[in-house]
Amino acid sequence: MPDLNAEHETAHAGLPFYGSVAGIIMLDSTTPRVPGDPGHAATFPFPVHYEIARGFKVDQLVEYDPACLGPVVEAAKRLEALGVNFVATDCGLFSLYQSEIAGFLSVPFLSSSLVCIPLLLATLNPASKVGILTGHTGYLRDAHLRACAIDTSRVAIMGMEGYKEFRSSVLEGGATLNARAISEEVVDAAGRLLQRDPTIRALVLECTNLSVARRELLSNYGLPVFDLVGAVELFAESVRMRRFGSDFVPFRPLIERAPAQQK
Repeated sequence: MPDLNAEHETAHAGLPFYGSVAGIIMLDSTTPRVPGDPGHAATFPFPVHYEIARGFKVDQLVEYDPACLGPVVEAAKRLEALGVNFVATDCGLFSLYQSEIAGFLSVPFLSSSLVCIPLLLATLNPASKVGILTGHTGYLRDAHLRACAIDTSRVAIMGMEGYKEFRSSVLEGGATLNARAISEEVVDAAGRLLQRDPTIRALVLECTNLSVARRELLSNYGLPVFDLVGAVELFAESVRMRRFGSDFVPFRPLIERAPAQQK
């Protein structure tokens, strides 16, 4: 893997262009995207390349049918051929096909923020749960969770299908998206979920369109919030060589403790 911080690096021929850290597969839709959403390139502090799974719609992610994955696999392979370090998606429901799509690639495949949940549960008190905020509770099934090896007894789920702005702009494919209104709706949904289950100790945003509300969730509830943006940044950090210079100075107390007096 290349050093993302290298000032001088030997270039090798073979690619049409260079420097894309992550590749993201986009559904064939025109949902408006804003910074904070993984479908908006300005969300990330590193280069990202996008490919569209032509003809593939979100409703094909509800019921398990690997025969429909042709456009997705083709998009993933195109991204891999462009030299990205890993491939992600723009919809958390891709978790249903985590192992299938990963099997076609030689680089890591990050289907969903849901893949973070087993690790997250391992760090929490066994009596606690993770709260999942999803775009629609009718779309997110146990099969999506099991595909990521999630203990379904330790999650609580809340959907956004009952919220006006989210429903019109995302679920119904509206022409505009009010990020502030959606953030307010997500905060309300999270509050209802936390009230329903006080054992929740972390929140996971399954739907990538909910990532715009991450700051508001943190400021309102003070719980860790995990989403696909954070997962992509984690994977990007794994291929970044951080230099620790020779000017590093170990911590030393400002006031040296006086030696104890002998009695």
